Amino acid sequence: MLLPTLAAFAVLALAAASAGAKRWPLADAQATCRTFYADVYAATTTNVDLASVLGPPPATQQALVQSSLDQFAAGSTVAARLAAAPSTSVSGAYALFFEYCAPASGNVTGVFQTHHGLVGTAGYWNVLLDNKTDNSFAESAAAAGWATLSYDRLGVGRSAKPDGTQTVQMSFEIAQSISTATALRSGNLSDVGAFDVVVGVGHSYGSNLLAGVAGVAPAAFDALVLTGFTANATAALGPLGIAAFQSTVAAVAYPARFGGDAHDYVITPSVSADQMAFFHYPNYTQSALAQFTATKGEYTLGQQNTVASSLSLDRTRFTHPVLVLTGARDAPYCAADCLVTSLGGARTQLDTARALFPGVPESEFETAVVPDTGHGINYHETAYQAYQQIMAFVSAHV
Repeated sequence: MLLPTLAAFAVLALAAASAGAKRWPLADAQATCRTFYADVYAATTTNVDLASVLGPPPATQQALVQSSLDQFAAGSTVAARLAAAPSTSVSGAYALFFEYCAPASGNVTGVFQTHHGLVGTAGYWNVLLDNKTDNSFAESAAAAGWATLSYDRLGVGRSAKPDGTQTVQMSFEIAQSISTATALRSGNLSDVGAFDVVVGVGHSYGSNLLAGVAGVAPAAFDALVLTGFTANATAALGPLGIAAFQSTVAAVAYPARFGGDAHDYVITPSVSADQMAFFHYPNYTQSALAQFTATKGEYTLGQQNTVASSLSLDRTRFTHPVLVLTGARDAPYCAADCLVTSLGGARTQLDTARALFPGVPESEFETAVVPDTGHGINYHETAYQAYQQIMAFVSAHV
Protein backbone atom coordinates (compact mmCIF):
# COMPACT_ATOMS: atom_id res chain seq x y z
CA MET A 1 0.00 0.00 0.00
CA LEU A 2 1.46 3.37 -1.03
CA LEU A 3 1.69 6.17 1.51
CA PRO A 4 -0.05 9.46 0.70
CA THR A 5 2.37 11.62 -1.25
CA LEU A 6 2.99 14.47 1.21
CA ALA A 7 2.91 12.21 4.24
CA ALA A 8 5.42 9.94 2.54
CA PHE A 9 7.60 12.94 1.79
CA ALA A 10 7.68 13.97 5.45
CA VAL A 11 8.52 10.44 6.56
CA LEU A 12 11.15 9.86 3.89
CA ALA A 13 12.77 13.23 4.53
CA LEU A 14 13.35 12.36 8.15
CA ALA A 15 14.44 8.83 7.27
CA ALA A 16 17.01 10.22 4.87
CA ALA A 17 18.29 12.62 7.47
CA SER A 18 18.71 9.74 9.92
CA ALA A 19 21.27 8.10 7.66
CA GLY A 20 23.67 10.97 8.33
CA ALA A 21 22.69 11.61 11.92
CA LYS A 22 25.35 13.27 13.98
CA ARG A 23 26.27 11.26 17.05
CA TRP A 24 27.33 13.82 19.62
CA PRO A 25 29.37 12.38 22.49
CA LEU A 26 28.82 13.94 25.91
CA ALA A 27 32.25 15.53 25.60
CA ASP A 28 30.87 17.70 22.78
CA ALA A 29 27.91 19.05 24.75
CA GLN A 30 26.66 22.34 23.32
CA ALA A 31 24.60 23.47 26.33
CA THR A 32 25.43 24.82 29.76
CA CYS A 33 22.66 23.86 32.18
CA ARG A 34 21.66 24.71 35.72
CA THR A 35 18.66 24.11 37.92
CA PHE A 36 16.73 26.34 40.31
CA TYR A 37 13.41 26.74 42.09
CA ALA A 38 11.04 29.66 41.63
CA ASP A 39 7.65 30.52 43.09
CA VAL A 40 5.20 31.03 40.22
CA TYR A 41 1.93 32.81 40.95
CA ALA A 42 -1.11 31.98 38.85
CA ALA A 43 -4.88 32.26 39.07
CA THR A 44 -7.83 30.78 37.22
CA THR A 45 -11.59 30.72 37.58
CA THR A 46 -12.06 27.69 35.31
CA ASN A 47 -10.77 24.71 37.26
CA VAL A 48 -13.41 22.00 37.60
CA ASP A 49 -15.00 20.80 40.83
CA LEU A 50 -13.98 17.21 40.13
CA ALA A 51 -14.36 16.20 43.77
CA SER A 52 -18.11 16.77 43.52
CA VAL A 53 -18.18 13.81 41.12
CA LEU A 54 -15.10 11.72 41.93
CA GLY A 55 -15.14 12.20 45.68
CA PRO A 56 -11.96 12.18 47.82
CA PRO A 57 -8.71 10.51 46.71
CA PRO A 58 -9.14 6.71 46.46
CA ALA A 59 -8.36 4.96 49.74
CA THR A 60 -6.70 2.01 48.01
CA GLN A 61 -5.50 0.88 44.60
CA GLN A 62 -8.55 -1.36 44.33
CA ALA A 63 -10.78 1.65 44.91
CA LEU A 64 -8.99 3.50 42.09
CA VAL A 65 -9.48 0.56 39.71
CA GLN A 66 -13.17 0.38 40.53
CA SER A 67 -13.51 4.13 40.04
CA SER A 68 -12.00 3.73 36.55
CA LEU A 69 -14.38 0.88 35.76
CA ASP A 70 -17.33 2.95 36.93
CA GLN A 71 -16.21 5.87 34.78
CA PHE A 72 -15.87 3.91 31.54
CA ALA A 73 -18.60 1.30 32.01
CA ALA A 74 -21.34 1.01 29.40
CA GLY A 75 -24.09 3.46 30.26
CA SER A 76 -21.92 5.31 32.78
CA THR A 77 -22.98 8.88 33.54
CA VAL A 78 -19.64 9.85 35.13
CA ALA A 79 -18.28 11.58 32.00
CA ALA A 80 -21.48 13.61 31.62
CA ARG A 81 -21.42 14.57 35.29
CA LEU A 82 -17.78 15.65 35.04
CA ALA A 83 -18.62 17.77 31.98
CA ALA A 84 -21.45 19.42 33.90
CA ALA A 85 -19.48 19.95 37.12
CA PRO A 86 -19.22 23.60 38.23
CA SER A 87 -16.09 25.68 37.83
CA THR A 88 -13.90 26.58 40.78
CA SER A 89 -11.34 29.33 41.37
CA VAL A 90 -7.74 28.49 42.22
CA SER A 91 -4.90 30.91 42.87
CA GLY A 92 -1.56 30.96 44.59
CA ALA A 93 2.21 30.84 44.24
CA TYR A 94 3.76 27.38 44.07
CA ALA A 95 7.42 26.38 43.94
CA LEU A 96 8.37 24.88 40.59
CA PHE A 97 11.62 23.12 39.72
CA PHE A 98 13.33 24.53 36.61
CA GLU A 99 16.24 23.54 34.39
CA TYR A 100 17.69 26.28 32.21
CA CYS A 101 20.10 25.37 29.41
CA ALA A 102 21.85 27.99 27.29
CA PRO A 103 24.28 27.75 24.36
CA ALA A 104 27.83 27.43 25.64
CA SER A 105 28.79 30.02 23.04
CA GLY A 106 26.77 32.67 24.89
CA ASN A 107 24.90 33.73 21.75
CA VAL A 108 21.15 33.26 22.32
CA THR A 109 18.47 33.78 19.65
CA GLY A 110 15.52 33.12 21.96
CA VAL A 111 14.20 30.60 24.46
CA PHE A 112 12.11 27.46 24.17
CA GLN A 113 9.73 27.17 27.13
CA THR A 114 8.96 23.46 27.30
CA HIS A 115 6.04 21.54 28.81
CA HIS A 116 6.34 17.81 29.37
CA GLY A 117 3.46 15.34 29.28
CA LEU A 118 1.91 12.94 31.77
CA VAL A 119 4.54 10.54 33.17
CA GLY A 120 7.25 13.00 32.13
CA THR A 121 9.41 15.50 34.01
CA ALA A 122 11.65 18.42 33.02
CA GLY A 123 14.25 15.79 32.19
CA TYR A 124 12.27 14.74 29.10
CA TRP A 125 13.85 17.70 27.29
CA ASN A 126 17.45 16.88 28.26
CA VAL A 127 17.77 13.11 27.83
CA LEU A 128 21.39 11.98 27.97
CA LEU A 129 21.71 8.35 26.84
CA ASP A 130 24.43 5.90 25.87
CA ASN A 131 27.21 8.46 26.29
CA LYS A 132 25.79 10.80 23.66
CA THR A 133 23.60 13.90 23.48
CA ASP A 134 21.48 12.97 20.45
CA ASN A 135 18.37 12.46 22.59
CA SER A 136 18.64 15.86 24.29
CA PHE A 137 16.34 18.54 22.89
CA ALA A 138 18.24 21.12 24.95
CA GLU A 139 21.50 20.15 23.23
CA SER A 140 20.07 20.45 19.73
CA ALA A 141 18.50 23.77 20.71
CA ALA A 142 21.82 25.08 22.04
CA ALA A 143 23.62 24.03 18.87
CA ALA A 144 21.07 26.11 16.95
CA GLY A 145 21.58 29.11 19.23
CA TRP A 146 18.51 28.69 21.45
CA ALA A 147 18.14 28.47 25.22
CA THR A 148 15.72 25.98 26.79
CA LEU A 149 13.68 26.46 29.96
CA SER A 150 12.08 23.24 31.22
CA TYR A 151 10.21 22.63 34.45
CA ASP A 152 8.58 19.88 36.43
CA ARG A 153 4.97 20.87 36.01
CA LEU A 154 2.91 21.41 39.14
CA GLY A 155 2.42 18.16 41.04
CA VAL A 156 5.33 16.43 39.32
CA GLY A 157 8.79 15.43 40.50
CA ARG A 158 10.51 18.15 42.47
CA SER A 159 7.76 20.78 42.12
CA ALA A 160 5.06 21.48 44.71
CA LYS A 161 2.31 18.89 45.14
CA PRO A 162 -0.96 20.52 46.20
CA ASP A 163 -4.43 18.94 45.98
CA GLY A 164 -4.20 16.49 43.08
CA THR A 165 -7.91 16.56 42.30
CA GLN A 166 -9.01 20.17 42.73
CA THR A 167 -5.82 22.22 42.16
CA VAL A 168 -3.50 20.38 39.78
CA GLN A 169 -5.62 20.63 36.65
CA MET A 170 -5.25 21.86 33.09
CA SER A 171 -6.69 25.36 33.60
CA PHE A 172 -4.42 26.25 36.51
CA GLU A 173 -1.39 24.89 34.64
CA ILE A 174 -2.28 27.02 31.63
CA ALA A 175 -2.20 30.05 33.94
CA GLN A 176 1.19 28.97 35.32
CA SER A 177 2.62 28.61 31.82
CA ILE A 178 1.44 32.13 30.94
CA SER A 179 2.97 33.51 34.15
CA THR A 180 6.26 31.81 33.34
CA ALA A 181 6.34 33.16 29.78
CA THR A 182 5.57 36.65 31.08
CA ALA A 183 8.43 36.38 33.57
CA LEU A 184 10.80 35.27 30.81
CA ARG A 185 9.95 38.30 28.70
CA SER A 186 10.33 40.73 31.61
CA GLY A 187 13.47 39.13 33.02
CA ASN A 188 11.83 38.30 36.35
CA LEU A 189 12.47 34.54 36.47
CA SER A 190 15.54 33.88 38.61
CA ASP A 191 18.53 35.41 36.80
CA VAL A 192 18.11 33.82 33.37
CA GLY A 193 17.60 37.24 31.79
CA ALA A 194 14.92 38.75 29.56
CA PHE A 195 13.93 37.33 26.17
CA ASP A 196 12.27 39.03 23.22
CA VAL A 197 11.44 35.69 21.58
CA VAL A 198 9.73 32.89 23.51
CA VAL A 199 8.55 29.73 21.72
CA GLY A 200 6.27 27.27 23.48
CA VAL A 201 7.17 23.59 23.07
CA GLY A 202 4.96 20.82 24.39
CA HIS A 203 4.68 17.07 24.49
CA SER A 204 1.38 15.19 24.91
CA TYR A 205 -0.47 16.77 27.86
CA GLY A 206 2.01 19.64 27.52
CA SER A 207 0.87 20.18 23.92
CA ASN A 208 -2.76 20.21 25.04
CA LEU A 209 -1.71 22.77 27.64
CA LEU A 210 -0.14 25.02 24.99
CA ALA A 211 -3.26 24.74 22.85
CA GLY A 212 -5.04 26.16 25.89
CA VAL A 213 -2.52 28.99 26.26
CA ALA A 214 -3.18 29.92 22.62
CA GLY A 215 -6.82 30.49 23.54
CA VAL A 216 -6.35 32.25 26.87
CA ALA A 217 -3.28 34.40 26.06
CA PRO A 218 -2.59 34.36 22.30
CA ALA A 219 0.41 36.70 22.64
CA ALA A 220 2.21 34.60 25.26
CA PHE A 221 4.33 32.71 22.71
CA ASP A 222 5.78 33.68 19.34
CA ALA A 223 5.24 30.16 17.96
CA LEU A 224 4.11 26.75 19.14
CA VAL A 225 5.73 23.36 18.63
CA LEU A 226 3.30 20.61 19.61
CA THR A 227 4.87 17.15 19.80
CA GLY A 228 3.17 13.84 20.56
CA PHE A 229 -0.10 15.50 19.60
CA THR A 230 -3.18 15.31 17.40
CA ALA A 231 -6.81 16.34 17.93
CA ASN A 232 -7.99 12.74 17.50
CA ALA A 233 -10.25 12.27 20.52
CA THR A 234 -11.16 8.76 19.40
CA ALA A 235 -7.55 7.61 19.80
CA ALA A 236 -7.12 9.37 23.16
CA LEU A 237 -10.20 7.68 24.59
CA GLY A 238 -9.53 4.28 23.00
CA PRO A 239 -7.68 1.23 24.33
CA LEU A 240 -4.28 2.73 23.45
CA GLY A 241 -5.12 6.11 24.99
CA ILE A 242 -5.17 7.04 28.65
CA ALA A 243 -6.50 3.57 29.51
CA ALA A 244 -3.19 2.05 28.37
CA PHE A 245 -1.42 4.05 31.09
CA GLN A 246 -3.02 1.71 33.66
CA SER A 247 -3.12 4.57 36.18
CA THR A 248 -1.91 3.25 39.54
CA VAL A 249 -1.61 5.03 42.87
CA ALA A 250 2.01 6.27 42.71
CA ALA A 251 2.63 5.54 46.39
CA VAL A 252 1.58 1.92 45.78
CA ALA A 253 3.44 1.38 42.50
CA TYR A 254 6.74 2.93 43.61
CA PRO A 255 6.66 3.50 47.38
CA ALA A 256 10.35 4.32 47.63
CA ARG A 257 9.94 7.26 45.25
CA PHE A 258 6.35 8.38 45.82
CA GLY A 259 5.43 7.05 49.26
CA GLY A 260 4.59 10.55 50.48
CA ASP A 261 2.17 11.35 47.64
CA ALA A 262 -1.57 11.51 48.23
CA HIS A 263 -3.61 8.82 46.49
CA ASP A 264 -4.84 11.15 43.76
CA TYR A 265 -1.27 11.13 42.43
CA VAL A 266 -0.93 8.23 39.99
CA ILE A 267 1.59 6.72 37.57
CA THR A 268 2.14 3.98 35.00
CA PRO A 269 2.89 0.82 37.01
CA SER A 270 5.49 -1.07 34.97
CA VAL A 271 8.09 -1.17 32.21
CA SER A 272 5.56 -2.94 29.98
CA ALA A 273 3.01 -0.16 30.47
CA ASP A 274 5.69 2.40 29.63
CA GLN A 275 6.60 0.53 26.44
CA MET A 276 2.94 0.24 25.43
CA ALA A 277 2.25 3.95 25.86
CA PHE A 278 5.53 5.59 24.84
CA PHE A 279 7.79 3.34 22.74
CA HIS A 280 7.88 1.70 19.30
CA TYR A 281 10.06 -1.41 19.15
CA PRO A 282 12.85 -1.71 18.12
CA ASN A 283 13.63 1.98 17.48
CA TYR A 284 15.11 2.58 20.93
CA THR A 285 17.85 1.15 23.12
CA GLN A 286 17.19 -0.91 26.22
CA SER A 287 18.92 1.78 28.25
CA ALA A 288 16.38 4.30 26.91
CA LEU A 289 13.43 2.27 28.16
CA ALA A 290 15.15 1.59 31.48
CA GLN A 291 15.99 5.27 32.00
CA PHE A 292 12.46 6.33 31.12
CA THR A 293 10.98 4.01 33.75
CA ALA A 294 13.57 4.92 36.39
CA THR A 295 13.05 8.68 36.01
CA LYS A 296 9.36 9.00 35.07
CA GLY A 297 7.09 11.35 36.99
CA GLU A 298 3.68 11.04 38.55
CA TYR A 299 0.49 12.79 37.40
CA THR A 300 -2.77 13.61 39.12
CA LEU A 301 -6.37 12.57 38.73
CA GLY A 302 -7.06 16.27 38.21
CA GLN A 303 -4.79 16.31 35.17
CA GLN A 304 -6.10 13.00 33.85
CA ASN A 305 -9.69 14.23 33.96
CA THR A 306 -9.05 17.65 32.40
CA VAL A 307 -6.48 16.72 29.72
CA ALA A 308 -8.85 17.48 26.83
CA SER A 309 -10.54 20.54 28.35
CA SER A 310 -8.19 22.99 26.63
CA LEU A 311 -9.16 21.85 23.14
CA SER A 312 -12.62 23.40 23.40
CA LEU A 313 -11.26 26.94 23.87
CA ASP A 314 -11.55 29.58 21.14
CA ARG A 315 -8.16 30.16 19.44
CA THR A 316 -9.27 32.46 16.61
CA ARG A 317 -7.06 35.28 17.98
CA PHE A 318 -3.92 33.12 17.85
CA THR A 319 -2.07 33.81 14.58
CA HIS A 320 1.50 32.64 15.24
CA PRO A 321 3.29 29.70 13.54
CA VAL A 322 2.41 26.16 14.66
CA LEU A 323 4.31 22.92 14.06
CA VAL A 324 2.73 19.59 15.00
CA LEU A 325 5.36 16.83 15.15
CA THR A 326 4.37 13.32 16.22
CA GLY A 327 5.77 9.80 15.95
CA ALA A 328 4.24 7.70 13.20
CA ARG A 329 3.48 4.97 15.75
CA ASP A 330 2.14 7.20 18.50
CA ALA A 331 -0.24 5.04 20.55
CA PRO A 332 -2.21 7.54 22.71
CA TYR A 333 -2.81 10.16 20.02
CA CYS A 334 -2.88 8.08 16.81
CA ALA A 335 -3.90 4.58 17.96
CA ALA A 336 -0.36 3.52 16.91
CA ASP A 337 -0.59 4.56 13.24
CA CYS A 338 -0.76 8.26 12.39
CA LEU A 339 -0.99 7.60 8.66
CA VAL A 340 -4.39 5.91 8.95
CA THR A 341 -7.00 8.64 8.68
CA SER A 342 -10.37 9.44 7.19
CA LEU A 343 -9.30 12.99 6.31
CA GLY A 344 -8.48 12.03 2.74
CA GLY A 345 -5.86 13.30 0.36
CA ALA A 346 -2.29 13.36 1.61
CA ARG A 347 -3.21 14.21 5.18
CA THR A 348 -2.38 12.34 8.37
CA GLN A 349 -3.96 12.30 11.82
CA LEU A 350 -1.72 15.25 12.71
CA ASP A 351 -3.85 17.37 10.40
CA THR A 352 -6.80 17.01 12.78
CA ALA A 353 -5.03 19.76 14.74
CA ARG A 354 -5.46 22.25 11.87
CA ALA A 355 -9.03 23.10 12.85
CA LEU A 356 -7.86 24.07 16.33
CA PHE A 357 -5.96 27.06 14.93
CA PRO A 358 -8.27 28.86 12.48
CA GLY A 359 -6.37 32.14 12.85
CA VAL A 360 -3.03 30.67 11.73
CA PRO A 361 -2.31 31.19 8.00
CA GLU A 362 -1.88 28.03 5.93
CA SER A 363 1.74 28.97 5.28
CA GLU A 364 2.43 29.10 9.02
CA PHE A 365 0.98 25.69 9.96
CA GLU A 366 3.01 22.53 9.35
CA THR A 367 2.98 18.89 10.38
CA ALA A 368 5.79 16.35 10.47
CA VAL A 369 5.54 12.60 11.07
CA VAL A 370 8.61 11.01 12.67
CA PRO A 371 9.10 7.50 11.20
CA ASP A 372 9.18 4.33 13.32
CA THR A 373 8.62 6.35 16.49
CA GLY A 374 6.20 6.03 19.38
CA HIS A 375 4.72 8.64 21.70
CA GLY A 376 7.90 9.34 23.67
CA ILE A 377 9.83 10.79 20.74
CA ASN A 378 12.79 11.99 22.79
CA TYR A 379 13.73 8.46 23.87
CA HIS A 380 13.83 7.01 20.34
CA GLU A 381 16.77 6.69 17.98
CA THR A 382 15.02 9.20 15.69
CA ALA A 383 14.99 11.97 18.34
CA TYR A 384 17.90 13.89 16.83
CA GLN A 385 16.26 14.01 13.40
CA ALA A 386 13.01 15.21 14.98
CA TYR A 387 14.86 18.03 16.71
CA GLN A 388 16.42 19.14 13.43
CA GLN A 389 12.93 19.34 11.92
CA ILE A 390 11.88 21.58 14.81
CA MET A 391 14.94 23.82 14.48
CA ALA A 392 14.37 24.16 10.73
CA PHE A 393 10.73 25.17 11.30
CA VAL A 394 11.63 27.77 13.92
CA SER A 395 14.45 29.16 11.78
CA ALA A 396 12.05 29.59 8.87
CA HIS A 397 9.05 30.97 10.75
CA VAL A 398 10.18 32.87 13.87
